[in-house]
Amino acid sequence: METLAAATPRADLIRSRFPDSITTVTEDSAEVRIDAIPSAVYDLCLFLRDEMGFDYPSDFCAQDTGEQFVTRYRLYSMDERILATVRVELPRENASLRSVTSIWPGMNWHERETFDLFGIRFPGHPNMDDPAQMRILLPEDWEGHPFRKDYEPVFSGDPTHGPQETN
Repeated sequence: METLAAATPRADLIRSRFPDSITTVTEDSAEVRIDAIPSAVYDLCLFLRDEMGFDYPSDFCAQDTGEQFVTRYRLYSMDERILATVRVELPRENASLRSVTSIWPGMNWHERETFDLFGIRFPGHPNMDDPAQMRILLPEDWEGHPFRKDYEPVFSGDPTHGPQETN
């Protein structure tokens, strides 16, 4: 269900270009907030960069609510000095988003970190075919994704590797 907000040129343009892919779009003087479906993210990001001037990908993060994942792309327009936040909800099972590294090469590490910590897959990412190469923070042989709510650590007993039991 789309949230209605005061008509603004940016929000109206986004709504008109992605009528079936955007669930909410609002805007104020500092930020455009967009809720999108997963299948629309790549095309939406390309549009935001090429046609709306959001040329700087400042952040990408994920959250595990216990029922689903919520991801957020934070994009900045250097010319207009405004932020765009693209929020996407993903199912916990087989969560994936098409990689945006071909749009912004700097998102490479953000996607790798999100895979490493949450297990969200990024089809099209240059390292996605080799999960060990997708790891960026944890050792290649680490089991699981520690920021997931359902993560159960495997205590290795080796103080140089893996989670450690504490008192």
